[in-house]
Amino acid sequence: MHKTNKGLAAALLLALAGCASGKNDMSGPIVGVPLDLPDHFVVVQSGVGKANEPKPDEGCRNPMIDPRDKTLLELRRSANGKGDYRVQNYGLASTQLLRIDCATGKAIGIVAE
Repeated sequence: MHKTNKGLAAALLLALAGCASGKNDMSGPIVGVPLDLPDHFVVVQSGVGKANEPKPDEGCRNPMIDPRDKTLLELRRSANGKGDYRVQNYGLASTQLLRIDCATGKAIGIVAE
């Protein structure tokens, strides 16, 4: 590969890596407190229409649900036992996600997407 092409390829790789890590970045701060939450969210059991309690050894599950009114939460990203979920409820703006402790199903706070 020509020297110029190597530099261009390296720059492109670096730019793409930056885009990918930004989408899944869970290091951002809590930016708000959600409203009217259940005690905890539960895991939807696929295909049978039932819900299970979250378990510490299962990681972040998708989807999760509010057991009170069946509001569905869609997992967008996860790391270190925490998941950021898309939901149109609890006072979140369209550019915000709800961070949940996946072992307990308890909400932690609102984060930026």
